[in-house]
Amino acid sequence: MKLRSIGDWKKMGKEDPYYGVLSDEKFRINRITEDDLKEFFSSGEVFVQETKDRLKRFFDSSLAESTVLDFGCGAGRLLFPFAKITTKTVTGLDVSADIIAMARRRMADLGIENLELKTFDGVSLPELPRFDFINSYIVFQHIETSLGFSLLQQLFEKLKVGGIMQVHLTYGHALPYLTYWNFQLRSKVRFYNYLYSLLKNRKAGPELVMQMNRYPPEKLFNLFSSHSNNVHVELTNHGGHLGAIYLLRKDR
Repeated sequence: MKLRSIGDWKKMGKEDPYYGVLSDEKFRINRITEDDLKEFFSSGEVFVQETKDRLKRFFDSSLAESTVLDFGCGAGRLLFPFAKITTKTVTGLDVSADIIAMARRRMADLGIENLELKTFDGVSLPELPRFDFINSYIVFQHIETSLGFSLLQQLFEKLKVGGIMQVHLTYGHALPYLTYWNFQLRSKVRFYNYLYSLLKNRKAGPELVMQMNRYPPEKLFNLFSSHSNNVHVELTNHGGHLGAIYLLRKDR
């Protein structure tokens, strides 16, 4: 099985780590300003606050005494806010050594001590403890679904019974037909990507486009139901890519 997503993210993590997370031109590495950088990390604070609200509303639960894993942590946009709200260890996991090094430098600048940062091969989770809470947001969409389902199962195995998982997954799109297929071809067919870049950007060479993959809800709920009796769903629409934030407690 050829997995382009791992190599693509390693390249993005090295060359354009902020844009790889939030695809707005102002977050390009060659143009991001201090104010833009502040906005990038502030958006993580907002998401973590929303997570706290969801946990309280659906499970009457708090992260104050929880060990946390942020899967696909990137530069730490969510990782650092999670570390601020728990007295326990927060672990960040990513396939890109470059982006983990970036997160480690920011961790030192912020003086955060309850963090562990790890890399892995993108296929098999490394040796890890079991966690009270596992989070993954806008990550799995960039992973081939066959690999993604394997990683989801592995994450469930790292979640304590009684622990909570919050994971974002895409299931469809609301884009115009030609726009959607142009994006799909650019992200998955290198020759098409090369021609597109040459004709539109006058650039000899493919541009890096992170693939977007859809996870069939029926297959997802089959997986979820083997671990949980109660799944909460919050629908998302990111630029026409439709998904959902799934929140569930592991019952078995």
